[in-house]
Amino acid sequence: MKPRYKDTARAFDALAQGYDELYGTGGNAVMTWMRRQNLDLLKATFPAGSHLLEIGCGTGDEAVALAAAGRSVVATDLSPRMAAATQAKARAAGLAGSVAGLAVPAAGVGLLRPTRPFDGAYASFGALNCEPDLAGLSASLARLVAPRGAFVCSVMPPCSPFEIAWFLLHGRPRVALRRFKRGWQSADIGPSGAGARLRVPTRYLSLGDLRRAFEPSFALRRSLSLALLLPPPYLDPVFRHRRRLFSILEKLERGLRTRRPWRTWGDHIAVVFHRVAP
Repeated sequence: MKPRYKDTARAFDALAQGYDELYGTGGNAVMTWMRRQNLDLLKATFPAGSHLLEIGCGTGDEAVALAAAGRSVVATDLSPRMAAATQAKARAAGLAGSVAGLAVPAAGVGLLRPTRPFDGAYASFGALNCEPDLAGLSASLARLVAPRGAFVCSVMPPCSPFEIAWFLLHGRPRVALRRFKRGWQSADIGPSGAGARLRVPTRYLSLGDLRRAFEPSFALRRSLSLALLLPPPYLDPVFRHRRRLFSILEKLERGLRTRRPWRTWGDHIAVVFHRVAP
């Protein structure tokens, strides 16, 4: 494993035990909302019976939810502890036969040898922001995903309106505009079990970045914003404290999130590609 992957894997290994409390379903209200929106998109894109590949499964919330809804998932993560947590969560739900948790970095999925092509693949909530070789991943997915199959990814884009407004109002312009800086940055992903803050290299990806990485093997079909007018997950206390206000903004967001330019802005954007037939 390359040094960059080793460092990132160690950070997520250290976070694994407390991950669900920070970002799992029920642990973080913003993240719970975002996961629900993303899961709705995945279910709409991949019909029941689909055999799917997940890149960056975390502790397996989406893999288990999709398996419970009739899909099967090979769930990969560069963190062995995250992959193990996914497998344990699937066993606890009685879905071990439908979910396989594997410790494989995104760049390593090309080594997989499935008995048949996957019906689709997905990478949720920033897994690709930590991946240095998107072109290599694209080539691997082009081999692994069946023609006309879909690839759905959600990434952190350069423009997050709520984050910009929040930090400008709090007198922190450098933080407000940090996503516009090109290239790699060090991002805080939360505390380790010992309480130290964990950081990983990341970069913010625009829709154009994704298109350049995944075309021509994959064609863009649609994009939508996730948390355009709602706060990022690290501001979950703000979201909980002002829930009535954000319920109003959520309705407005639903009307804007598939329109230009809003569909390319937000804490995350979700993007649907389809595999171009060779």
